[in-house]
Amino acid sequence: MFLKSEAIQHAAAEFIRERHRLSAFVGGLLRDAHAAEDVIQEVWVRLAAEVERGTQLNNQAGWCRGVARNLIRQHWDRQQSAKVVADSAVLECFLDRVEMAFTEVTEDAAAWATRQQALDECVAALPDRSRQMLTLRYESRAPMDEVARAMGQTFESVTKALYRVRRMLLECVERKLSRI
Repeated sequence: MFLKSEAIQHAAAEFIRERHRLSAFVGGLLRDAHAAEDVIQEVWVRLAAEVERGTQLNNQAGWCRGVARNLIRQHWDRQQSAKVVADSAVLECFLDRVEMAFTEVTEDAAAWATRQQALDECVAALPDRSRQMLTLRYESRAPMDEVARAMGQTFESVTKALYRVRRMLLECVERKLSRI
């Protein structure tokens, strides 16, 4: 029993780690946020059931995309009121190409994770004021004039400061990656 619980926890952690990619895959194909969320939840239910049965999944992300693909196909089949009706062979070819694209992206995920970790470390090393400026501009998506107002600076000085911070981050990330 403990091993099944441990396996489900491991599968859940991997599912959460890869959820954004699965969401992009499903959302890009369905273009309906509610339907996409339903598919993702159903993928998790099926994954948990497989793991509970003791199935070993060597490529969980690929398995999840395959299940999502089947669920998407079923969703499309249920859409009787769709304005565009496509031949199932055309849809299958389309799904194959999208799957190939996501497989290639997933293979590069380790490189992106390494790059993201380097960026996180570089951002953490910035002075508080620079981090605050980055947060306002890129996390809060505040317009430059609002960032300037919040920082008590002119528009031009914030523009130059953000340019310098981005350059510093680029150099820092490149230094860290060159050591790997």
